[in-house]
Amino acid sequence: MRASKAPFTKINVVVLAKKFGAAIVSLEHRYYGKSTPFKSTETKNLRYLSSKQALFDLAVFRQHFQESLNLKLNRTNVENPWFVFGISYSGALSAWFRLKFPHLTCGSLASSAVVHAVYNFTEFDQQIGESAGAECKAALQESTRLVEERLASNRNAVKTLFDAAQLEIDGDFLYFLADAAVTAFQYGNPDKLCSPLVEAKKAGKDLVEAYAKYVKECYMGSFGVSVQTYNQKNLKDTAVTENSSDRLWWFQVCTEVAYFQVAPSNDSIRSSKVDTRYHLDLCKNVFGEGIYPEVDVTNIYYGGTKIAGSKIVFTNGSQDPWRHASKQFSSPDMPSYVITCHNCGHGTDMRGCPQAPLSLEGNAQNCSSPEAVHKVRQQVIEQIDLWLSECHASDVK
Repeated sequence: MRASKAPFTKINVVVLAKKFGAAIVSLEHRYYGKSTPFKSTETKNLRYLSSKQALFDLAVFRQHFQESLNLKLNRTNVENPWFVFGISYSGALSAWFRLKFPHLTCGSLASSAVVHAVYNFTEFDQQIGESAGAECKAALQESTRLVEERLASNRNAVKTLFDAAQLEIDGDFLYFLADAAVTAFQYGNPDKLCSPLVEAKKAGKDLVEAYAKYVKECYMGSFGVSVQTYNQKNLKDTAVTENSSDRLWWFQVCTEVAYFQVAPSNDSIRSSKVDTRYHLDLCKNVFGEGIYPEVDVTNIYYGGTKIAGSKIVFTNGSQDPWRHASKQFSSPDMPSYVITCHNCGHGTDMRGCPQAPLSLEGNAQNCSSPEAVHKVRQQVIEQIDLWLSECHASDVK
């Protein structure tokens, strides 16, 4: 699953802003959306697309915004306290911003923050297996095996069954199917996937058809994912359009962070054909020769899970496979919390559980353990309150 694809909601940030009497400022990452410096996204034009550049953009903007605010209010040398928030990749940016520009922010909340660049991310698939449980895991593994068999005998028929005939490269198709399963756990809807699959397996029904029904109704329907997201032909399109984000994120994957979600050597859920070679071939095919993810450089620059910043809160969901690229070791200046419940996925502290109220005080009715979500949110508030008060005290001095 692409880290940048995580849906983001401002609702909890709004609640926090009201609590602390704060304003909310949201920036668009360079190259994404309307913030594109070139008229095409050909590889040579993407040389300024990186997390480092994004952090400097935020630093420059923060200075400009503060100066503009002071001018508007006729103030001199006033520094309002700033706190940075983010989920997933933006969660990593939040942590990295505090690390690199500690004088510009009082602290950061790094929710499901993927701060550790991973070349072969086998833990991702392993976490899906753990989150699924024995019965669902077995059903998913059998579905994968059956799909591979049908690809060998009648590849067009099985792709058509999933409304994915346009994915000519088998690796793209198998990655698409793996991502569909990932989403159920990543965003806290495991029962939507597991219940029908386990029931179909017990009843002796066609598991591939049961999985295809889930993919089309939930992943492509409710979740709104387009098959074209996985089509390398689409990823090679250099036109600047509303769909350019797929190509842009893959460029960051292929140059900075990798997060290659590959099948473990044994007991895998996804197809073994989704391996390192698949990802490297995609990078070469989409962006040309010489494109390679320098994960060691990224981790040396930011510190990976040994990030040496301060006043950063890390939060993760127990079922979220991305938590293995996040920081989960706690310290007084960088507290880390894992929210444990049946459907605690990506950014649960910020997004809430599926269809659950998102107020900080309200119970998350769709969570198996709403008190776990509530407890972490309260702990986050306490940290924000403490660090903001320290910022205010420093300004007074």
